Amino acid sequence: MPGGEGLDERVAAVVQTAGLVRPVNRFFLTAGAVDEVTVANALAVARQWEAMTKAFMFTTISGLGAAARHFAAQKAPGREPLAAFQTAFRVIGDDLDNLADDFSAVAPRGAAGIHYLWWADSIVGPLAEAAGEEAARELPVDVAKLLEAMDSLADHRLGAAVQLRVVEATALDIAVAFRRMYGKVRVGGEKLFAGSDALVWIDAHIKAETSHAKSVSDEETGMTALVESEEDAEELVLLATDYAAHWAAALDDFADQICAG
Repeated sequence: MPGGEGLDERVAAVVQTAGLVRPVNRFFLTAGAVDEVTVANALAVARQWEAMTKAFMFTTISGLGAAARHFAAQKAPGREPLAAFQTAFRVIGDDLDNLADDFSAVAPRGAAGIHYLWWADSIVGPLAEAAGEEAARELPVDVAKLLEAMDSLADHRLGAAVQLRVVEATALDIAVAFRRMYGKVRVGGEKLFAGSDALVWIDAHIKAETSHAKSVSDEETGMTALVESEEDAEELVLLATDYAAHWAAALDDFADQICAG
């Protein structure tokens, strides 16, 4: 196998070292421990997440284009990398068109179901209305740097693999943290997101992300199968290390904002 056996384990260790796991990540811990989240703080995080999910989807799709151009230039692309390409296409396809049953059963139809728009309508919208005023839209430095890192991967043939492998390793924990956090937003003493359908975006992601994480980490058809050489393997690990660090910094910003005065 190009890159040697255990490449996925090396990337998993990168995610662990970056602190993108529930036992140690400050955002995950804070979201569970805080008693209440103000509308303003919840709105700030929600708008940043909207920008992050939008950039993640489009730059990952762009990364698939870079990989596709690489395959097109080869006379006979290997079947293992093509199988990994299929996996990547299916996983990011959920963000665009809700291919998985967990999403298609509950997502809005048409463009409204694109994940960052679905989030904007179901989470950002109610928060903005409850805030009663236009909140600042400027992104924190670390979130802005994460978006820049996404953009830098958009033209790299391993960019989609890096983004999907790192993000799907932590996406379930992020969704669980959001479930805890947004369930604690109150207006006039009442929960803003009350009722079974209020947090359906988050609940659908909690259900789907386990299968996503499993598919992108599979050693035969997961993201590391896009690697074609030892040099590719080392580059993928280096790119993942940098990318995971940007995610860790952005989630640290989330932790700070939850409790901001």
